[in-house]
Amino acid sequence: MGIGASEPKGLAGIAPRLLSERRSRAALAPQTAEAAPEAEPVRFDPRPPSDGEAFDRLVRALLELPMDELDLPARNLAAAPAEVWPQLRDRLLAARERPKREYRDVLGVIGGDVPNRYGHFALHWKRDHGYDVRLSDDWFEDLLALSPGRISSLLRPVYRDALLTAALLRASPGIAAAQPELLPEVVAVLLDVAYLHGGTFRDEVGRAIDALGDPAIPHLLRESIAPPDADAGSVPERRAAYALHCLDRRDRLHPSRAIEAVAGDRRLLAEVLRAYGQVRDPEAAELLLARVDADAPGVREAAREAFGAYVTGPLPRVRRKSVRLLGGRTTTRKAQLSYRESARLAIRERLASEAPERLEEACALFRSGGLVDRECERQPERLFTAYLAHLDGRRLARRDVRVAEALAHPEPEAGAAMLDTLLTDGTELADPGLIAPFYVEVAAAAEARGEPARAAQLLRKSAVLLAEADPQRSRELSVDALVLEAEMPGVDPGGAAMLLYTAAELAPKSTAVHAALARLEAERRVVDGTLLRRLTGGLVGLVLALALLGWLAARLHRRGPATP
Repeated sequence: MGIGASEPKGLAGIAPRLLSERRSRAALAPQTAEAAPEAEPVRFDPRPPSDGEAFDRLVRALLELPMDELDLPARNLAAAPAEVWPQLRDRLLAARERPKREYRDVLGVIGGDVPNRYGHFALHWKRDHGYDVRLSDDWFEDLLALSPGRISSLLRPVYRDALLTAALLRASPGIAAAQPELLPEVVAVLLDVAYLHGGTFRDEVGRAIDALGDPAIPHLLRESIAPPDADAGSVPERRAAYALHCLDRRDRLHPSRAIEAVAGDRRLLAEVLRAYGQVRDPEAAELLLARVDADAPGVREAAREAFGAYVTGPLPRVRRKSVRLLGGRTTTRKAQLSYRESARLAIRERLASEAPERLEEACALFRSGGLVDRECERQPERLFTAYLAHLDGRRLARRDVRVAEALAHPEPEAGAAMLDTLLTDGTELADPGLIAPFYVEVAAAAEARGEPARAAQLLRKSAVLLAEADPQRSRELSVDALVLEAEMPGVDPGGAAMLLYTAAELAPKSTAVHAALARLEAERRVVDGTLLRRLTGGLVGLVLALALLGWLAARLHRRGPATP
């Protein structure tokens, strides 16, 4: 039985059906002169929308087409690209006119779980406790598969809007994947939609957030920070808690799980580490400290920045809980260690094991009377600075050893490859004046072997290394690299000319550049002459062919038609 179709028996149940029959007869009656003209048929492009106008047409089609024709516009909206994100976002956040109970009635047919005013999901609770209930895990497909006869005419606008919302929620993860720069906004909008209209769509929003995958972790962490003025139980406070719930549902709530999940992606790992610098989860302190000496420069800097946020700034508030003692008395104790205390313990333990000579004596944070000892308050920051100095000194020592090995390598090309690895890892080389000439020697050998691309690459690196120490020599090396690149096989004349003109701007008096330009101009003249000869020969052949055709036509014309 359809929703709204279970009216009570008697006159109260007959009246609506009589009214519906009258409306049907009126619709089938012949049109009179005063009748309103027929509405213009809904027109839309049967493809995903490419712009805002196409999006609006698809939305109108979904809201106005007959119930059995909604599949195509709904699926096109579910495949909406990033170009229509502004329109899609506004539509998701639009206020709903129909009450929440009507959405609950419509979604109840497919097993869509809508939370009550306390945030309780009844269908999920029943399923988890062994009840045999229908529970939809995909509102979009289940709504599309629903027979129109199961929805009463009064609730069909609600059905259409629920289907539209489900389609737009399905499109959101694809948009974030296509344009990662939109991911923070997509996460924020989905969290807003989760508490829109009394939380009607929260269950489906959760699945859309799950579909965003691990790239959403840093943004969910940032969204989990409730505004300072948010009241307990308010929507902003519950929204922040829901962001944590979304992480927990995918087993990404604990910092070790979140960091382990993104460890293979340096960029994403750096984002997650920076997010913990804002969230300041006490359990992340040790994990951040373990990465402040990472080989990847981006990860290393992100970990240092995040852990620095733990040990700087004002003291955090300490959460306390009430504890009942023997005898009936009560007192308060810390509910958990603050992020500052966790960072202090982590840095002291690390220094004690790796550089005990840099460790300070433990101090008491509070003096008598509850006053804070400012020197002791800044001790974690001092210890962290000392630890970074220890790590950087150790890193520089390793660097010097590796540079010396590279310069002394019996095969110069292999030594250059070792230096390339150091540069790739973000290591600042000790003496550019020593390494740049080595690169120049290897470049000369590469050019002699017929490898101009490798030679130009090494010359460019030498130029970068000498940019501050010897700008003149750096400019000369850049010019040599440009000339090599311009004369490489396969470079088109236009690209070669652009490279040589750039070299001429850097060194207007360079004989090598002028000679290369002269060779390029000569090659152009040869090519142009060959082309001209080919064109001339082709034109002469074409003229002769046309002349021959004209002569044949004249002969045939003079003969005239054959005599019978």
